Amino acid sequence: MSTTKIVSDIKIIPNHVNSIYSFLSDFRKIAKVFELASENPEVQAKIEEQTNKKMNFKDQIEHWEATEDNCSFVIKGFGEAGLQFVEKDENKSLKLTGYGRSPFEFYIWIQLIEQGPYETKLRLTVHAELNAMMKMMLKKKLEKGIDQLAEGMTQIPYQNLQNIE
Repeated sequence: MSTTKIVSDIKIIPNHVNSIYSFLSDFRKIAKVFELASENPEVQAKIEEQTNKKMNFKDQIEHWEATEDNCSFVIKGFGEAGLQFVEKDENKSLKLTGYGRSPFEFYIWIQLIEQGPYETKLRLTVHAELNAMMKMMLKKKLEKGIDQLAEGMTQIPYQNLQNIE
């Protein structure tokens, strides 16, 4: 096994770092968005409009359970997955790792750098322990997935999600 490092492009989020950090640092808030989107077509339509992507949350993710610091869920076609925070540095970074069942050990580092009142830079870094075969099969998919995730994070309406409980 060797550590594979994947770094996203730096993205700009047109929002205050505090709003972004407040949302991303609590899995209960993220879970509530999934719950609202899967139960309410209007919420799902609004998310799709803001992200310019067609999403059917019920067909992709189910059995989402969350506390502030960890979550577990089932991704259809993939199986059980989970994440947990291992370190939080307020308004600067979040470090996560797998929680529960995972086919390999990994860490995700979300870095936030405030550039101005409504401009925050975001970069994702993943460190994954992959054997040579898994690296060959997964590296390109992980690179694409991390860049898509970073891009998706620029589309979240953080200011509208502050009071979500």
